Amino acid sequence: MSIDMEYSVRFSLTIRSLDGSKAAFFGKRLTLPFVPFIGLRLAEGEGVTEPVVSVVWSAVDQEFHCHIDSSEVEMDDGYDLDMTFLIDRAKANGWEGAGRIYDTNS
Repeated sequence: MSIDMEYSVRFSLTIRSLDGSKAAFFGKRLTLPFVPFIGLRLAEGEGVTEPVVSVVWSAVDQEFHCHIDSSEVEMDDGYDLDMTFLIDRAKANGWEGAGRIYDTNS
């Protein structure tokens, strides 16, 4: 006997500048065929996300809440993955939010 389970998951994504002084915030809802776990990475059309860093069950919402942190990267070859690139890639992958970049030092 096979019971197919589906789990409602609300993902949040924070993209930070290299020095941590700026951040952009996104969200996405998915249904997974398994319970999400720390370390899970989402394969998306425009690449793979960073790993999930936290998983919480919300009894109020009856869904899992997972968080992913991402940040700018300086590459040795001079090609940087800056916030604009990371934000554009997140939007292309269906993440919602981040109408602006927030200053986190205030």
